[in-house]
Amino acid sequence: MTVKQLIEHLETMSPEDVIAYDLWSVDDVLFEGNHDHPEVTREQAEEVLGRMERYKDCTIGMNWDVMNYHLDEVMSEATQLNPCQTERRC
Repeated sequence: MTVKQLIEHLETMSPEDVIAYDLWSVDDVLFEGNHDHPEVTREQAEEVLGRMERYKDCTIGMNWDVMNYHLDEVMSEATQLNPCQTERRC
């Protein structure tokens, strides 16, 4: 979801409505990625956020563990598509 889409959604609500909302950004993914995946790109971080939203489980929520799961998956897929990108062997 983009900020624009979120704003559009919020504009359909009354300013007095009570809500709860998780907010994660590309910067959160890049920060976390620097630990195990320093090569993560902004585009990959956006994919991680998209998957977090698309596959969210309301019993678990969105948290660092969920982010790391999707980050590992995205980076694993990138390695399978282009082993030269992450293994520096080409």
